Amino acid sequence: DLLHAGQQSVALELSTAAGRRALAGLVARADIVIEASRPRALAQLGVDAAAEVAARPVVWVSITGHGRRAALRTAFGDDAAVAGGLVAGWPAAIDGDDEPGGPWFCADAVADPLAGLTAAVAALDRWQAGGGWLLDVSMAAVAAGCAGRPAGAWRGPVAPPRARATTGAARPLGADTDAVLADLHVCARGGS
Repeated sequence: DLLHAGQQSVALELSTAAGRRALAGLVARADIVIEASRPRALAQLGVDAAAEVAARPVVWVSITGHGRRAALRTAFGDDAAVAGGLVAGWPAAIDGDDEPGGPWFCADAVADPLAGLTAAVAALDRWQAGGGWLLDVSMAAVAAGCAGRPAGAWRGPVAPPRARATTGAARPLGADTDAVLADLHVCARGGS
C-alpha cells in the first residue's frame, strides 16, 4: 500500500500470443521502461530494448545484477553488494579457524534500493534530455560506486526510523488490465 496506492495494476499472461502483443503495445507507448529482466528473457517475449531505443526516444532502464553483458550472472541485493565491495567488514577467523567468516552486511539487500534510486534519477535525467537511451544499471556496479566512500565518512546525525501512514490501498493484481489496454487500443485477450 505504501508503494503502490494510486497506481493502476496490469497483469498479462505472457505465455500467450495475446499477452505478448499486449506487452509489445504497452512498451511501444511508454516514455520510460524500467525492467529487471535478463535480455534473453525479453528476447523470448519478442522485446528488444536496443531496437525500441533506436526506433524512438524512449528511455529504457535495464537493471541487472552485473550488467547486461554479464546477464547470465544473477544477483540479489546482498550478493550484489558484496560483489561491489559494499560491506561493513569481514569478521576475523573464529575459534582458531584460519578462514575469515562471511561479510558483515551494511544493510539488508542494500544493492536493490540503491540500484532503484540510481535508475530512477538516471531515467528522469535522460527523459528530460529528450530520450533515446538504453541505460544499463548493474546492482554490483552501483554498490561499488557507493563503496568508494571511506568508512566513517558520514559524521552527521541519523534520524531514527519512523513509520509512514498509507494514503490508500494498492489495487489488486490485474484490476486495471482491461481498462488500461482498452485506453491504449491494445488487444490483451483473444484474437486480433
